[in-house]
Amino acid sequence: MDGTDESVEVTTARLHAELVRATEVQHVVQALADASATVLRAVNETSVTLRRGRNATTVAATGDRARRCDEVEYAADAGPCLTAADTGATVLIPDLAAEHRWPAWRDAAVDAGFVCAGAFPVPVDADVSVAINVYSETPRWDADDVERIERLTADLGRVVGYSLRLTELSRRTADLQAALESRGVIDQAVGVVMAQNRCGADDALDLLRRASQTRNVKLRDLAREIVAQVGGEGRAPTFVARSG
Repeated sequence: MDGTDESVEVTTARLHAELVRATEVQHVVQALADASATVLRAVNETSVTLRRGRNATTVAATGDRARRCDEVEYAADAGPCLTAADTGATVLIPDLAAEHRWPAWRDAAVDAGFVCAGAFPVPVDADVSVAINVYSETPRWDADDVERIERLTADLGRVVGYSLRLTELSRRTADLQAALESRGVIDQAVGVVMAQNRCGADDALDLLRRASQTRNVKLRDLAREIVAQVGGEGRAPTFVARSG
């Protein structure tokens, strides 16, 4: 397989620039898959496995054949991609016809026209495991191939991990923002009900909760309706405390 140290450095620099521009993990891992195919020029298809707990999925691929092979592996819960992701060790299969550890995955890879494969763990400091999977029609692995891809994964693992953490932080921030917005509109609706019924905040909130359950509407949605109507968009519903 062709390639020089310079090609790795150029590809790494290009990928770093792509990762800086990326705003979603999907873009990051697709760039990683594309870069792997560039560095290992004799590799026909690559994919990226992301494993969280016992759930694994192909989050990027350069071809449908690699994606199909990965899916067979996940269904069998056995194969080089999962092994690399779980153990953090590189798995090389220089001759698929002679591979006996993972028959379901092996048969799928052979049927897809591949004769050589490998899986390389990406070291990420997160609660997920990531592996780059490579599939080739060329029946060989050599030391340069292995060194090239391992250098790439070692260098970029930190960037992928950083991207994953940023995405998780963004999700949590969005959840917190939504919760704060819901809390705010509920507080406003409680104020409306307090004024209508001349009652305390706890009683007003209890009225809202009961109305939410009776109407089978989420509390925050009911609160938005009340606040919107009080703001001039319609007549606000009246909630009157029942005696007894």
